[in-house]
Amino acid sequence: IVPASEIPDGWMGLDVGPDSIKSFSEVLETTQTVIWNGPMGVFEFEKFAVGTE
Repeated sequence: IVPASEIPDGWMGLDVGPDSIKSFSEVLETTQTVIWNGPMGVFEFEKFAVGTE
């Protein structure tokens, strides 16, 4: 798990990591409405489904 800024060239970020989950959670605690389109990770692959759970 690395920050998005440290994803090596030629690689892809396929899921959000624990820091992103924490950041999203903190913001969502005080949010009344969220419009979101799509999953947080590539849920078709169990290894990258954490952000979608």
